[in-house]
Amino acid sequence: MGDPRPEQPDMTPEQQAQHLRPTGNGPTVQNEEAVLAEEFGEPNADGIYGAPECGDAA
Repeated sequence: MGDPRPEQPDMTPEQQAQHLRPTGNGPTVQNEEAVLAEEFGEPNADGIYGAPECGDAA
């Protein structure tokens, strides 16, 4: 595992930036967009899969 999360509640943006690390995370499958579209439908204009329509109650 990586470093534990910092527990300082009022870090400055500069202090927060010091904790950023590249993770190498990427899509877990080659066809991620197709899998998401199959599960949740096509993405909205913002690229979000499964987002509620405007006016829908959450």
